[in-house]
Amino acid sequence: MNSEGENGRMRTQARPVDRRSEILRHACALFARQGYGGTTVRQIAEAAQLLSGSLYHHFPSKEAMLLDILEEYFAETVVRNRTALDGAEDAVAALRGLIRASLTVIAHNPDAAVVVVGECRRLALSDERFRWLAERTAQNNTVWHTVIAEGVRTGLLRSDLETETIGYFVQTSVWAMAQWYRTHGRYDPDEASGLLVELFVRGIAEPHAYRRGDLRGILRDAAPVQWPAGASAALGNAAGRPARSADGADPRARIGQAAGLLFARQGYAVTTTRQIAELAGVPVGSLAHHIGSKERLLGDMLAGFFEELLAAFGRDEAVGRGPSLRMAGLVARTVEGLAEHGVASVLLLNEATADDVPKAEISRLLGDVEGVWTRVLADGMRDGDFRAGLDAAFVQRVARTALSTSSVAYPGMEVRHLTALYQEVLLGGIGARPE
Repeated sequence: MNSEGENGRMRTQARPVDRRSEILRHACALFARQGYGGTTVRQIAEAAQLLSGSLYHHFPSKEAMLLDILEEYFAETVVRNRTALDGAEDAVAALRGLIRASLTVIAHNPDAAVVVVGECRRLALSDERFRWLAERTAQNNTVWHTVIAEGVRTGLLRSDLETETIGYFVQTSVWAMAQWYRTHGRYDPDEASGLLVELFVRGIAEPHAYRRGDLRGILRDAAPVQWPAGASAALGNAAGRPARSADGADPRARIGQAAGLLFARQGYAVTTTRQIAELAGVPVGSLAHHIGSKERLLGDMLAGFFEELLAAFGRDEAVGRGPSLRMAGLVARTVEGLAEHGVASVLLLNEATADDVPKAEISRLLGDVEGVWTRVLADGMRDGDFRAGLDAAFVQRVARTALSTSSVAYPGMEVRHLTALYQEVLLGGIGARPE
């Protein structure tokens, strides 16, 4: 349909369906950048160059926009998973297909992928209107652990696997790559899925290059656990150890724990200093004395995490062990650091773009962490302890992403079991030799 503009020339009006898609695109970008809770209808309308009232002609609420985004994402995932499994000759080929399908969905709509990764758990646990997300996620998880179970049954995968847990581990590790994987990088979904099969499946395949522990013993009690409904009851860390009592803990430590939990449950943008103070059990007026501001607290938490991690890496390196033990140490120190810094560690890393966070400092520290991982991988390849031809930069990023999922995926697992799980799978994936 055409209409005449102010200058007398004819212009084409966007069809309603196109306008609706355009609004969803802007909403999705805002949700990905600043969180669902931190985005207003007015911001979406401004991004779409509409008045707020006009936006309601297309969507009754912000919630309706999010529902459309999530439903479309899960629908595409189901279709691509089915296609991936059709005709797969064995469980390893099926796993490769599922990984490729996930990366393709991420590449097709990276903003929606970030929203799904960042918002699903939060919304499913805190908002009755989004409880269906837990069911959708569980259905997707079932596909993965069914494939793992078939691999165990046919002898392609290790017989000591707890299939539900390992399926969840691989699937969440791949989905968490939504925060950084883009097809304009080095690898397209087909190439990347091949590398991920090498990294993850080699660690659980028969015959395997590396084996130290019995995964059955590690994983027996490792079914994924949901966070408690009550935030105050969950004030603890990722390893399931309770925080110290309000009377015995340092106020700043309690503030950090409370902030981490709130950032994880509802997002950084919508968390207020009053909420942090109430959960930490400190007067609101004294919060500024302890942390300065919410933005400064986030920056300090990120910097503290990286600094402690680098210090632990340095102590291990000074012992002078070989590449396999050094890699095992990187895994252990990272899991321990995530546990020590609370359930929100991985989510905090994704908040590093907040305007008032000291980006230069955080980027430098993150670069130092990446450098340690890359050097250990390169040393292992040079000495023949790891498979030749590994892309160290890609492997270390995937490995750290996989480790980060542990801070929210398995809050019921003990640190030593998480460490053993990741050491067994990742060291096997890079072809390490036991020392």
